[in-house]
Amino acid sequence: MENMKLAIITKDREYGRALGFALINAYKNFTVTLYQSEPIHNQLEAFDLVLTDIPIEKRGNVIFLVEKPSMVERNDEARDFKLYKYGNVRHLAGELLFIYSQLTGRKALPIKKQDMKLIAFCSIEGGTGCTAAAMALARELSRFHDQRVMYVSLEELESTLDYIEGFPEGKSISEYLYHLFNEDDTARLPFIESFLVFDDHGVEAFLPSPGRNVLKSLSPEETQRFISAVMDTGRYDALLLDLGSSLDKNALSCYEMANHICMVANQEASMSKEGRFIEYLTFLKGEKLTERIVKIVNRFQKMDQEVEAKEKIGAREHEELMRVICRLPEDPASFFLQGGLKTIRSDGAYGKRIKQLADVLMGSAVI
Repeated sequence: MENMKLAIITKDREYGRALGFALINAYKNFTVTLYQSEPIHNQLEAFDLVLTDIPIEKRGNVIFLVEKPSMVERNDEARDFKLYKYGNVRHLAGELLFIYSQLTGRKALPIKKQDMKLIAFCSIEGGTGCTAAAMALARELSRFHDQRVMYVSLEELESTLDYIEGFPEGKSISEYLYHLFNEDDTARLPFIESFLVFDDHGVEAFLPSPGRNVLKSLSPEETQRFISAVMDTGRYDALLLDLGSSLDKNALSCYEMANHICMVANQEASMSKEGRFIEYLTFLKGEKLTERIVKIVNRFQKMDQEVEAKEKIGAREHEELMRVICRLPEDPASFFLQGGLKTIRSDGAYGKRIKQLADVLMGSAVI
């Protein structure tokens, strides 16, 4: 990854120290030097970026920290940058990385991870809890498995901001795609951190654009290029794709790339729709792909013996097509809103089964 030298100039020493530590925590390749006044003898020329909340000589790499959001301004052409000094520090770090890449033409140096997991979540119909399961797994992997995780929704109307707070002034996935597919700009693709949002558990996602999910407008080739670009950053251990009930060409291209395809369903017995789903994928992509499909039964309730017997009879026709690796219980108490965002308890019945699912998918448990 790119190493960046930052200078912070502020008379408020405590603020400067707090900002410096927070920036290093947000991006480990920052190095920070603190000054309480403008240094002499051109010392600032040694730094990639200079952050200051006091008046100093304007240079191309100087970023002024302002007191109010209304004072924020950025003019790339004139190299005039003003950022809010009390905003979210990870958002500030993303802005600094973007400005740095625009000024220097440099980009992140990828260190590819050979063991990165690509996990696709899907369903054959809406309302099965596909998104909740994907997000719960993402948080489990991030919190308890020490994994760097990105969640990507490819649903028509995505739910990312139901779970992760966005930045109104942040750069969205539309801007990232513009840089990715602009041939003249490919070699200068900005740091991915500039386009991300994140939750308290460490899960990251692209800031969605308003309206329809822009990823739905990509061709299959563009979708695979987008996913490959995310993987090539070397930033993540796991990438979770939320495909919903889509079977369009984009979804099929994601299935081709996935290590695991998790079908989320509301009932134990394989329905005829699931059988047709498997047959359709087998016809289009071959048996090798369908071997990677596993089933997650959501809202599972313990059945009495008579109902269980009927379920087993109904399941026999397709029992070899869909291997059940997890049963997520009906557990309303584990789902609640906190600060307007959807939250899932990790210590409830649902969360405990998600832990088992994580162990299976990460290869530390066997079904």
